[in-house]
Amino acid sequence: MKKAVFENLRFSPNSLKRIFVFLILPLFVFACSSTKKIKKPPVFNIVETTLAKSIKDRGNKGVPVNPTTLFNTQDDQVVSHIKYVNLTGKHNLRWEWYRPDGKLYYKTNKYPIRASKNTYVKEGSSSHKISIKGTKATRYIGNWKVKIFLDNRLYASNYFKIKKKIVVKKIKQVPKVVTQNFSDINFGNYYALVIGNNDYQFLGGLGSAENDAKGVARLLEYDYGFKVELVINATRADILMSLGDLRANMGDQDNLLIYYAGHGWLDEEADEGYWLPVDADPYNKINWVSNSAITSTLKAMQAKHVLIVADSCYAGKLTRGIRVKIRSRDYFSKIAKKRARSVLTSGGLEPVADSGGEGGHSVFTSTFIDALKENQTVLDATELFSKIKRPVQLQADQTPEYSDIRKAGHEGGDFLFVKKVQSSP
Repeated sequence: MKKAVFENLRFSPNSLKRIFVFLILPLFVFACSSTKKIKKPPVFNIVETTLAKSIKDRGNKGVPVNPTTLFNTQDDQVVSHIKYVNLTGKHNLRWEWYRPDGKLYYKTNKYPIRASKNTYVKEGSSSHKISIKGTKATRYIGNWKVKIFLDNRLYASNYFKIKKKIVVKKIKQVPKVVTQNFSDINFGNYYALVIGNNDYQFLGGLGSAENDAKGVARLLEYDYGFKVELVINATRADILMSLGDLRANMGDQDNLLIYYAGHGWLDEEADEGYWLPVDADPYNKINWVSNSAITSTLKAMQAKHVLIVADSCYAGKLTRGIRVKIRSRDYFSKIAKKRARSVLTSGGLEPVADSGGEGGHSVFTSTFIDALKENQTVLDATELFSKIKRPVQLQADQTPEYSDIRKAGHEGGDFLFVKKVQSSP
């Protein structure tokens, strides 16, 4: 690392005090140690700006670790990283961080990057980071912005989101899988993304969606051993970024359940169904999440089994015809190996009830939870559907539907719920 890069990074006692008050970590600047003599002056250029959760020093360069635009209140920091090429002469960098309300959260001083006279740095990088966990940044939930200035001119603006981390209470001891007749079957790992939207910005609010989501999350973790991400009042960005993270991290032995409780809408002219996040505008579809966007993401996932459980109006647009399967002795063994992309919805192309079930839940979610609690072994989603369809019909003017998801890579498998020994409190 070139000594010249750091020779102006000195701070007065007052400036150091300001930095510790904000719990801002200082700028880290990295540059390749190799320099070259100039024959023809190259063009200095910033070729990449990245947001990440940390930086790793590899040799004399900083490399972003876990690049993302979605952070939560338990993350240690947000790192803004830039990569540049052909550095000649001296230039100044500066960062400004803005809260979701548009007010300035923190700005840096000017930091010089330079090459020695008659030489240039072929490749280098610089970064600045702010702390999240345990700082006042956790008070500002929402969409942030970081501006990067080069020689006092705005070069780039990067956007990211800090969301509140809602942790489902962990069980003290992970229960064992019920192995009755199934010890030789590899069911894989289980994950869940659970979304509950109550508080809408531009639409009427719902009464039970948040409670429904928390109840489902608790059941899946305690009774079935899922690793759960619970998102309450999700925006479009929350949903798409969570789906993107899952797509990047799911393996071919993983199982994923996505539960959504919130508003839904059917565009009959376009023949397209939508989930409506809390920032959905009824007059503009820009923040709506289409079924086709969900389907394309599921198709690209490596996960073995994916099941969507949608408790929203017009959710039936994701389905096509009901399937009935006859179970044989080796049914679960065969199904566990086949890829599945399925959806269980609270209704077809109709509005569905937001309340009426036990425990402050919707009729559908209450019945869904009860059926999974009653199961004592392995339950496939097709059989689960058969257990909840009639009870929901008797309690509300809606008919649940279950099928594979069209054009999402379904290969004849089914989602399997494997009951654990320990039950939820």
